Amino acid sequence: MELIETARFDELCQALGAEQVLMLVNLLPASYEEERVRLMEAAGSKDAGAIHRSAHAIKGMARNMAAGQLAEAALALESFDGDFGDPLLAQIAMLDLLVSDTVAAMQASLAAR
Repeated sequence: MELIETARFDELCQALGAEQVLMLVNLLPASYEEERVRLMEAAGSKDAGAIHRSAHAIKGMARNMAAGQLAEAALALESFDGDFGDPLLAQIAMLDLLVSDTVAAMQASLAAR
């Protein structure tokens, strides 16, 4: 799976325009951070339902923005039912990295247009 689903991202840019897509891309980190806070609270309180809801929201954001790897990682977290310790925190850390990498790749793609 690609970091950015190029064909879908191109369609998004054609439909909305590059400026509008750039605005959405730049909002992605803050939107993710809101869900990340919920994920960390859910991890601390061992609330699998809250983890599912936040992961589902992240997956939706990612799919809407053609962020393939981020969507797949969120999907994996959405079905979480395991240990609330280090494995869960590692999955959240992976999401953090994917958000950062995805935003940078999208910004670079838009700058090259």
